[in-house]
Amino acid sequence: MNLLKSILFVGLGGAFGSVARFLISYGIGKYYSQPFPFATFLTNIIGCFLIGALYGYSIKNGLGNTYFNFLLITGFCGGFTTFSSFSYENFNLIQQQNYITPIIYIFLSVLIGLIFTMIGFRLTK
Repeated sequence: MNLLKSILFVGLGGAFGSVARFLISYGIGKYYSQPFPFATFLTNIIGCFLIGALYGYSIKNGLGNTYFNFLLITGFCGGFTTFSSFSYENFNLIQQQNYITPIIYIFLSVLIGLIFTMIGFRLTK
């Protein structure tokens, strides 16, 4: 497998994933302005579902380490999901002495993220 070609696929997927994340955040930000960071939460849950579904599809079709995985799983999902934003938003909420919202956000993100990864995987496997 060509390393340069793999890097290009990861980069291309990451670029599209980052733009998709921005568009979701921008769209939700126009209509929602509560302390709970809903745009990042929704993006991460969608990303969990997508990575589960893409992984299941990859396993089912024997794709292994292919450009499909580099483009969509490593690239798109990696650029789309937002763990650093998730951490930053929780840190800001704690700095504002808002302790309940980050606890709920962390718990729901991890629990629902795992559930949606499993759902995506099972739907495509």
